[in-house]
Amino acid sequence: MNKILLVIQREYFTRVKKPSFWILSLVVPILLAGVYAIPIILAARPLEHANVLVVDDSGLFQGQFRSGRDITYHEAGSIDYARRQLEQTDTLDAIVYIPARETTLPRDAYLYYRTDAPSMTVQSDVNSQLQEILRNRILLDVHGLTPDDYTMLTTTHIKLRTQDIETGRDSFLQVKIALGIILAMLVFIAVFMFGSQVMRGVMEEKTSRIVEVIVCSVKPFQLMMGKVVGIGLVGLTQFALWVILSAVAVTGVQLTNADLFEQVAQRNNRTEIASKGSEATTQYQTAQYQAEQYQAGEGIDNSLQDLIQGLTDINYGLIILLFIFYFVFGYLLYASLFAAAGSLVDNDTDSQQFTLPLTIPLLLSILLMPAMINEPSGSISVWLSIIPFTSPAAMLLRIPFGVPVWQVVLSMLLLLATFPLCIWAAAKIYRSAILRYGQKTTWRDVWHLIKR
Repeated sequence: MNKILLVIQREYFTRVKKPSFWILSLVVPILLAGVYAIPIILAARPLEHANVLVVDDSGLFQGQFRSGRDITYHEAGSIDYARRQLEQTDTLDAIVYIPARETTLPRDAYLYYRTDAPSMTVQSDVNSQLQEILRNRILLDVHGLTPDDYTMLTTTHIKLRTQDIETGRDSFLQVKIALGIILAMLVFIAVFMFGSQVMRGVMEEKTSRIVEVIVCSVKPFQLMMGKVVGIGLVGLTQFALWVILSAVAVTGVQLTNADLFEQVAQRNNRTEIASKGSEATTQYQTAQYQAEQYQAGEGIDNSLQDLIQGLTDINYGLIILLFIFYFVFGYLLYASLFAAAGSLVDNDTDSQQFTLPLTIPLLLSILLMPAMINEPSGSISVWLSIIPFTSPAAMLLRIPFGVPVWQVVLSMLLLLATFPLCIWAAAKIYRSAILRYGQKTTWRDVWHLIKR
C-alpha cells in the first residue's frame, strides 16, 4: 500500500506543479462565469441614447415616428437643413429620409450618417417603424382598420408554459439544454484528457525503459493503480478549483445585479402562490399586476428574468455531486483501459488501434446528444445513461431535465459493478505486456493476455 501511495504522490505533484495545470484551472471558471454573466450584463446594460432627424417628402410618415427610451426622433423640414445639422451637431446620430412619391406608395427610404454608422438597434427600430407606419396607412385606407384593430389581431396569443404540476415552476428548456451539454462535454473532455495522460505516461516509461527499474521494487498492479489514482486526483483537484472559483465569480455577478435577482425571487413567490389553488387567485393576480406595472416603468425585459430564473432554479448541489461520481468512476473505468493500451504499444501510431475502440462509446454519447435533447426520457437516452461505458456523459446530459430516481440508482450501480472488472482485466494485460518490446500486438493477443 505504501508503494502505491508513493506512485500516487509522484504522479500527482508532478502534474500539479506544471503551469499548464494552473492556467487551465483559472481559464475554465472565467469561461463558465462568462457564460453565466454575459447574457445578463448585455441584456441589462443601458444603450447609448440616439437622436435621429426625420425628413419626410412623401407626406405619409409625418409625425408618425415614436420616440423611445433609447432613441428620440425629431422632425426636419428639408433634407438640406438635416444635412447641415448632421455635419454641425455632435449629438445627432442619423437622418431618416423618405423621398417624394413617384408612385402611390414610396419604395425607398434612406438612413444617412456621418463617420460612425448607427447601431443595429437604431437601424432595426427605424426599419420596423417604417414598415409599421406604411402598413397602418394601407390598412386604414384600403381595409378601414385602425392601428389598434391590427395590434389586437396580431398580438393576441397564448404563451405556452411548460411547468411542473407540483411546484408550478417553468421548465426553462433552453437553460437545461445548455447546462446538459456543458456537463456532458466537461466529463467527456476530463475523462478523455486525464485517461490519455495515463496512457502517455505508461508509454513514456516503457519506451525509456525506466519501467524496468521501477518494477524491480513495485509490482505492475501497484504501478498501474498509482498512476490511475494519482492522475485522477489531479482531475479532482482541478474540478474543485473550478467549482470554488466559479462560485466566487457567480456570487460576484449576483451581488452586482442584486435588483434583478430580487425581482426573480418575487416572481418565484408569485408562482408558488398561484400553484396553491383557487383560494390564492386574487392574491396572485394582485402581485402579478404590481410586478407588471413595475417592469413597465423600469423597462425590465421578461426574457432576462426568464434567463435568471432558469439559472437560479438549478439544483447545483445535486449536479456537483453527480458530476463528481460520474467523473471519478467513469475516469477509473477508462483510465485503467488506457493504461492497459499504453502497456501494449511502444509509440503513438500503434496506440490508435486500441484507443479508438475504447473511445467509441463516449464519442457515441456525444454524437447522439441531439437525439437525447429531443427526447430526454426516450429509449435512446435511457439506455445510454444506464450502460456503464456511455453513462458518464449521457446521464449528466439528462440530469437537468429530471431523471427518475430508479434510473439514476441503476446507472450508478452498474457503473460501480463494471469499473472493478475493467481494472481487473487491465491489470492482467498491464502485468503481462509492460515489459514486452518490439512486438506488434493484436486484439487476439489481448484476449490471450486476459485469459492467463
